[in-house]
Amino acid sequence: MSASNAEAFGASADALVDRAVGILGGHPTELQGAVLADLVALWVAGHRVSGNRAEGDQVRADLLRLHSQHVGELVEMYLDGVVG
Repeated sequence: MSASNAEAFGASADALVDRAVGILGGHPTELQGAVLADLVALWVAGHRVSGNRAEGDQVRADLLRLHSQHVGELVEMYLDGVVG
């Protein structure tokens, strides 16, 4: 991905996050978590390997692992400097 494509991608992602925060904000954290879990499950399930369920299962497991790692990195970034 070129630098200009990465910048456009980041801007698009930020805009969608802002929209999601507007929708989820103010709702109980348990409800927010349930919605996010359902969206992630739909996203992961959409990654299929035609004709090979086992390979698709591996792709989804790898994707979920990488996604979880990225979420953890983002949490650390957001918590940087926060006490408590």
